[in-house]
Amino acid sequence: MKKQIAKLLLILVALNVGLTACAPSSRDQNKNQKPTEVAPSEQTLKVGDIIFHKSQSKQSKAIKEASQSEWTHVGILISKDGEWYVSEAIGPVVSTKLQDFINRGKDKEYKIYRFKYFDAISMEDKLLEAIQKQNKAYDIYFEISDESTYCSELVYKAMLEVTGHEVGSVQQFKDLKLSGPQVKALIKRRLTDKGRVLDPEEPIITPASQMLDPNMTLIKESLKK
Repeated sequence: MKKQIAKLLLILVALNVGLTACAPSSRDQNKNQKPTEVAPSEQTLKVGDIIFHKSQSKQSKAIKEASQSEWTHVGILISKDGEWYVSEAIGPVVSTKLQDFINRGKDKEYKIYRFKYFDAISMEDKLLEAIQKQNKAYDIYFEISDESTYCSELVYKAMLEVTGHEVGSVQQFKDLKLSGPQVKALIKRRLTDKGRVLDPEEPIITPASQMLDPNMTLIKESLKK
């Protein structure tokens, strides 16, 4: 009788081992499941990160031609009620939802950088104040002045005020390519036709020069499909 019970137990153990061996492991089961997607913004982004996209505005072709770069618009990331927004100078300074900002760019391409000298924890309040100070009319002449502002000027002045360091290199108009048809047409429309003359020594800061700043680190970029 004892021998029969022992034999039965051995059979049950063998069956259990066999069933376990044939069952898919948790790793195998997960192969057929779509991995949970965590929003990259929640993983990597910080207040003060600087985002670029390829603008599709009317003036963007001239900016691309003059700066020799497709990256023609820039803004600063801020956070509101747990959502990401971009502070950008497109008229007055406005806060645009991050995804809306991305959607506006050509092919929804973007690049996000982090400025070496900006600390999101200690400098956020100062940054918001600095951005608010630049809430002025849009500068169609791209002059670095106190009366109006444009996209890269907003980034430049806000970061300079908060960190004491410049983002990008201030150039002069004569350093840019002004001979292209798009640039010539823009100069005619905004300056010549209104009796104004372009000053070749007028300072200007471009999104392209900011993207190339050695103190900027690429944090995230879209991937072309």
